[in-house]
Amino acid sequence: MWFQFWLVCSLKRLCLQFLTASGQSKQCASESVSSSRSGKVSTEITFINQRRQSVKTYWLDYSGKRKFYATIAPGDRVVQQTYVTHPWVVTDTSNNCLGVYYPDGQPRIVEIP
Repeated sequence: MWFQFWLVCSLKRLCLQFLTASGQSKQCASESVSSSRSGKVSTEITFINQRRQSVKTYWLDYSGKRKFYATIAPGDRVVQQTYVTHPWVVTDTSNNCLGVYYPDGQPRIVEIP
């Protein structure tokens, strides 16, 4: 099921965040097996916070550990330079995962509902 979600999102380049009953993104399950790979292809990812509370962004390093990058206030956005194989985690202010996102070869926009 997760593979189908990833495939549809990759092909259409338009992903809606599917939430479980607990409110946590199904994508968050992939955090435990995600890490950065190569730092060769530079790109950018823009995070837009559409929530009523602040959110945090973390880069997953080469060991899969979270590295804090930004707190995004409600209604604000952050443009982050990154690399294609570098995953990003968005959390609430209590560090609960809201989603795991990979950049594209071209600039990507992630709206955080």
